[in-house]
Amino acid sequence: APLTLFALEPRANGEGDESAGLAGCLPLPAVVATGSLLSVDTERVMLKKIILTGHPFRVHKRKAVVRWMFFSPEDIRWFKPVELFTKMGRIGHIVEPLGTHGYMKCIFDGPLMPHDTICMSLYKRVFPKWGRFRFAADEADAAAAEQLQAQAGKVATI
Repeated sequence: APLTLFALEPRANGEGDESAGLAGCLPLPAVVATGSLLSVDTERVMLKKIILTGHPFRVHKRKAVVRWMFFSPEDIRWFKPVELFTKMGRIGHIVEPLGTHGYMKCIFDGPLMPHDTICMSLYKRVFPKWGRFRFAADEADAAAAEQLQAQAGKVATI
């Protein structure tokens, strides 16, 4: 079961609504973000999915000439092993490229409709972006360090 997470905005004593907190207490923090955590497994693979689409140029029963998915025969040969599918639910494969402009012959598991859209799913592994995270404790430590340096400077000049 996923773990529910809430990110709260840290506030100092003088900030925020006076009516938000109880009398004499610190103001309530504001919810900045919510989410859920499935796991912290380092072996989990994150994938990015894109769908290439093309349109039938000629249709004859289960066979079709598809255009506007690729624009060179080299690309068609590269992606030949990848399975095709249509928005109407047909499954197919690339047979061969036609000409030099990216047209290709495809065969499907049933009759194809001329107004259908041919799709190809492509997946790419992505890695999380590690940015610099800012925490309230870091800012408080930096402010305390500046105050110490300022006090040390005053003592040195006296």
